[in-house]
Amino acid sequence: MNLETWSPKAKFKFNLLPAKNIVAGGLLLALILGSVALGRMANEYLYWKKTESIYTAAIASAPVDYSFLKPFRNWKMGELGGLNAKSAISLVTNSGNPRTIFDKSPDQIMPIASLTKLLTAYISLKNYELDQITAISQRAVETEENIGGFGMGEKFTVERLLHSILIESSNDAARALAEIMGEQRFVSLMNEEAEKIGLKHTHFIDPIGLDPDYPGEGYNYSTANDLAMLVKYILQEADKNPEVAKIFEITRKDEYDITLADERFHHKAVNTNKLLNEFPDTFGAKTGQTPIAGQCLLVIMPQPKNGGHVINIILGSSDRFKDMENIINWINSAFVW
Repeated sequence: MNLETWSPKAKFKFNLLPAKNIVAGGLLLALILGSVALGRMANEYLYWKKTESIYTAAIASAPVDYSFLKPFRNWKMGELGGLNAKSAISLVTNSGNPRTIFDKSPDQIMPIASLTKLLTAYISLKNYELDQITAISQRAVETEENIGGFGMGEKFTVERLLHSILIESSNDAARALAEIMGEQRFVSLMNEEAEKIGLKHTHFIDPIGLDPDYPGEGYNYSTANDLAMLVKYILQEADKNPEVAKIFEITRKDEYDITLADERFHHKAVNTNKLLNEFPDTFGAKTGQTPIAGQCLLVIMPQPKNGGHVINIILGSSDRFKDMENIINWINSAFVW
């Protein structure tokens, strides 16, 4: 076959009439659908115009609530400076996530002195009965310092000893509480609790917060951030457990009569926190001080509004009460609550 001279036997013919009908039908369908959509939009517009005043009034009467973002920073107030403390933090707690509103080297690992006794009190309340009686040991009496003037063999309830460690920060009373179950076991529970809470830079070797006697010996250490998390944890449990709430109730007392188990008067415990009168709405507080740790202080204030608390912690200060006063006053001015 010669391909150059080949031609089809039948001629193909394209019929334009059916194609025109298909195009015309498509256009008609698009026109109908567009008219329906346009009519719906027109109806919605007319309805909106009729009800515009109603919706405008509703929006005006129900503005957006931005309170969950508080406290707002008041930038007319400058930054806080001039603190003696080596480390500090102010943490706002409420129903949402905690928020740090001030800090200074909050993750610096520091000795924490008698701030230790906050956890000592917590472990005691979780494991002992308040009316449980214990005798003061010779080892407790020989512990550094003699706050409370405890004597060997004297008997006290757990509740009285808790008042002594949280108000006057007695080392003897702290050791006596730990010795009820055995100090080694007690300190193990402290470290287990710290691990459970997630305190990654905290460790305890005693229930007191003593300085080491010799170079290279261990001591209780933590960070301002870890301690704030510890306080937050105890606050949350205090909301559910009235016995745990006693920790903060006790720290708010100016003074307290310590009596023996037979109710005879032993001595008057006077609070070591000199800011109780300066800030009478203090929710809780704890002092601490040793030559190596310097001056430490925890003060928990209620939020001015919206519930919750402001946890303020100072470590390694040479003037803890002045530092804390400056922090609390600055927070009240530098933020809108």
